[in-house]
Amino acid sequence: MKYNKHSYDLENLPPWLSLLRDDIQLTSLGIGFVRLPAGKGYTFLHKHEFQEEIYIVLSGKGIIYLDGELLSLSQGDVVRVNPEVNRALTADEKSELVCIIMGALPVDGFPRFPKNNTLIDDGIPDWENLPPWCEGNENIIALNKKIRAQREANQK
Repeated sequence: MKYNKHSYDLENLPPWLSLLRDDIQLTSLGIGFVRLPAGKGYTFLHKHEFQEEIYIVLSGKGIIYLDGELLSLSQGDVVRVNPEVNRALTADEKSELVCIIMGALPVDGFPRFPKNNTLIDDGIPDWENLPPWCEGNENIIALNKKIRAQREANQK
């Protein structure tokens, strides 16, 4: 299968943790939704041996505990956490907290080009063909030329 798709009702996620692994057959990325009711949170800390995690706040307010530091969270916040850091989430007393949590393991050999701004820089762009919604758009063509030149410069 080239891809997997699953739809989620983001307005009505079940409380606590919903893991996406089985729904979309993930093999190298951990991802899930967390929906903490107002005033509720994790009941224990956790850390990882190798996996870094990203917390993306979709809505609400809360706090993330990071090795003794309490960091306030609100919609739009993105937090990256090193594997060895103990962490836990809690929702604000008056607001639920809805986040996406993602984790992945480092891949040896990436990025291959130190100036590249992507972690896994193995993409192969097709500069000559545009998606149908961009065909004929001179601004997009000019932008792609600029991006291509930047990428090629970063690969030297």
